[in-house]
Amino acid sequence: MREEDIEQTLLFVDMLGAAALTEKFPRRVADSGPDEAGFYHTWTTDAPNQFNRFTRVLDVAVQDCQYYHPLRAMLFSDCAFLELGNSAMMAMMAPKLMRDFILNKVPVRMGIGKGTFYPFKFSTDITDSTIVTRSLFMGTAVVRAHSAEQCGGKGMRIFVHPSAEAAFVSKNVALLKPYEHSKAELDFLNETRPAQQKPSAEEDDRKLFDAVAEMREAAPEGVQNHYLDTLEAMNRMRRQNSRPPI
Repeated sequence: MREEDIEQTLLFVDMLGAAALTEKFPRRVADSGPDEAGFYHTWTTDAPNQFNRFTRVLDVAVQDCQYYHPLRAMLFSDCAFLELGNSAMMAMMAPKLMRDFILNKVPVRMGIGKGTFYPFKFSTDITDSTIVTRSLFMGTAVVRAHSAEQCGGKGMRIFVHPSAEAAFVSKNVALLKPYEHSKAELDFLNETRPAQQKPSAEEDDRKLFDAVAEMREAAPEGVQNHYLDTLEAMNRMRRQNSRPPI
């Protein structure tokens, strides 16, 4: 086997509702006025604000990971692929990333797949009249991670492709409805901590539940099922860890 053919574990991250949000707020900046006092007001709309939070969470994660282990990150528009070199790092990083997105009120869904990964070229060429950005990569890990995210499950969750299940046995939660490209999801709730450590895992779990509930209240009626499915999945994670549902 060639060294380049050694299987890698890849994480695909996709921001939910990006298309609808962009259509609702087609302009980056909004203006109003004059008001009764004659003042004009300018502000950035919800679409770029959410995109900025999405990229900020990813940037922080990439910055933190690079101090501990080599990584390759392909970040573009409302999605990203991340490769951390081994499944152990992925088992730590993916759940934390999901928690960070939820606490920052950015709805995302993730997929994890294992297989080949061939990064060909990453570059940006700038001339006086042209900007060309290239992010060229392929492999079965790319296909499988994307397929897991698109498996059919709803909500803010980390779906695991069958190719990667064996690497996450201790953190897998079986899906109530198995799909072709995912039969389990990754537990992303906080791990148990020593009793003296504050805040406790229970307190931080409740912050996640509160954040999802707040996102649900602000969401259009037609997509609230995503947040209900998220809350139900989180309670299954709690039950699997012998914690009472919230």
